[in-house]
Amino acid sequence: MRIGALTKLLEVANAPYDRLADLKKKKRIIGSTLADVPEELIYAAGLHPFLILGTNNPIRYSAALLPDNSCSLARSNLELVVGYQGDFFDGFILSQVCDTTQHLCDIWKRKFSDHYFENFLAPRQVARPSARDWYAQECRRLRKELGKYTGKEITDDDLWRSFRIYNENRALLRKLYDIKREVPALMTNREFFDLVKATFFMDKEEHNRLLREVLDWAEQQKGHLQGQEGYFKLIIAGIVVEPPNIYDLIDEVKGNIVGDNLCSASRYIYHDVPLEGDPAEALAERHVRKPHFSPINSDVERIYKDLLELYREKGAETIFYIHIKYCESQDYDLPDIKVRMRQEGIPLLELETEYQTTHLAQMKTRLQAFCESVLGRM
Repeated sequence: MRIGALTKLLEVANAPYDRLADLKKKKRIIGSTLADVPEELIYAAGLHPFLILGTNNPIRYSAALLPDNSCSLARSNLELVVGYQGDFFDGFILSQVCDTTQHLCDIWKRKFSDHYFENFLAPRQVARPSARDWYAQECRRLRKELGKYTGKEITDDDLWRSFRIYNENRALLRKLYDIKREVPALMTNREFFDLVKATFFMDKEEHNRLLREVLDWAEQQKGHLQGQEGYFKLIIAGIVVEPPNIYDLIDEVKGNIVGDNLCSASRYIYHDVPLEGDPAEALAERHVRKPHFSPINSDVERIYKDLLELYREKGAETIFYIHIKYCESQDYDLPDIKVRMRQEGIPLLELETEYQTTHLAQMKTRLQAFCESVLGRM
């Protein structure tokens, strides 16, 4: 039986934009896009960071601004703000991680010239000695610009408080992930990843409070349920899983997601900000320690090495790769991943998705056929 805290978090995850009007009454809202914008800085400035994760509504406006063969996520993000929710945002901080997002930032800035706007330039080759310094300097620049925007200096105490709140949030989600891995019957894949998704939209302290209630409930209930019996373990890879109904399809075939490298999941909740030293350097330390992300890497072989390590560490049986249509970085990565997994004898299922035109019935058929023919599961 669901508890009230869990129900509320799931509601937020599945209708996040319904909260924008209420949020705007309390704080100015700063929208950001994946990946690597340091939300802790926005929060420390007394603003509300809100992650823009696109819309499944039809494309009506962004088609005139970005070509049809642009990344589905980029077009959908632009569509959401231009066509549906732009009036609720007071400003935007966008991260440039690929050619498409570079063009997106330029378009966005012109389209919302009356809003606060920042490009956040995270280093893409994090193994370089200069990457850490670059990221720290970008954080210092952003801290200064946010202070100008709010008219209030962001103190070190503001930052350390923000870091502690965010670290607690990540720690609570990691504990829940451990329980979900151990007892998949307690919480579906969709429910867990919706809990993570809700953190992108809510006030962090409110999210922490509700997560503590869910964690207490999960600790009490897990002993009354059986473990992995009837489930198969899988790794899910990619950037985001959209539409989230894909999780429902995995739940239907009794797949238990035991690991991932998603920007909207493990890449977000693992590796805390160190609570010592210079705040900008602490943020840079977290950045360079994050798991592999398609456009950002320290070694081209990490494309598949990280996946292999995760697969073996978690004792998984297969990998599901969520491929966003027209995502250039994933288009480059996927052939190498497929070749290496074939060499290692690891079953891999590629699921291509697009925000507006994903045919879930066809995807369901492919997923079921894969489970039956490759994994031997009916």
